[in-house]
Amino acid sequence: MSFLLSPIAWIGKIIISGISSVGEVVCILLSTLRQLPHLFKNPELIVKQMISIGVSSLPLLFVTSIFTGMVATVQCEFQFRDLVADKFVGTAACKMILIELGPLLTALVLSGRVGSAVSAELGSMKEKEELDAYTVLGLNTYRYLALPRFIAFITMIPCLTVISNCLAIFGGWFVCVLALDITSYTYYTGMQYLFETMDLFAGVIKSFIFGTIIFVLGYYNGTHAKAGARGVGLATMNVVVSSCLMILIADFITDVIIYF
Repeated sequence: MSFLLSPIAWIGKIIISGISSVGEVVCILLSTLRQLPHLFKNPELIVKQMISIGVSSLPLLFVTSIFTGMVATVQCEFQFRDLVADKFVGTAACKMILIELGPLLTALVLSGRVGSAVSAELGSMKEKEELDAYTVLGLNTYRYLALPRFIAFITMIPCLTVISNCLAIFGGWFVCVLALDITSYTYYTGMQYLFETMDLFAGVIKSFIFGTIIFVLGYYNGTHAKAGARGVGLATMNVVVSSCLMILIADFITDVIIYF
């Protein structure tokens, strides 16, 4: 009988652990939001995180975004060849970049770069007992550690998404003029065709959600990292995997809410 019950017990432990983790993640977010009245009391902490998360990510984002736009445009031209007019290449590329590729790929790239960095930093602080030192000194970790990172994530990731969209569109234009024999006027008029304001705002709304997801999961995995270098490494791996998974799920849910 114990042999039959052990798989059920194992599944039950996984379910309970998952529910507990979700509850802790929600508590982290709520505890961080509760510190918003202290937003302007330590601006230097927020600026430092903005530079670390946003400005330092620009070189990587520059390369990623341009080639994303180039690949999207080449694929559109290949699929539309001999079927529709060349201007629809710009239409499809613009739609793909603003709605999906820009915010989604930006979030996935940043989850690997800054999400893992936040988790590793907090994991190292936990291992060195710096988090305990905050508590002993009477300092609120959510105010001094979570709030600056949260504000940096929800402000810089939308900004980086807008920059990524512009760079991707430029990359699409570049490959059109250079390799696809499509004029700038054709590409530009195609971008205007079927363009809706919601296409632009949808990507920005998604970026706010993605930024919140990366922050919460990065903070959770960092503060729950196990001792030793192995524990910090596992926390870093977990935040990248869980962030990518939750970003894809959130992207689907957001699309359903906005467009249906």
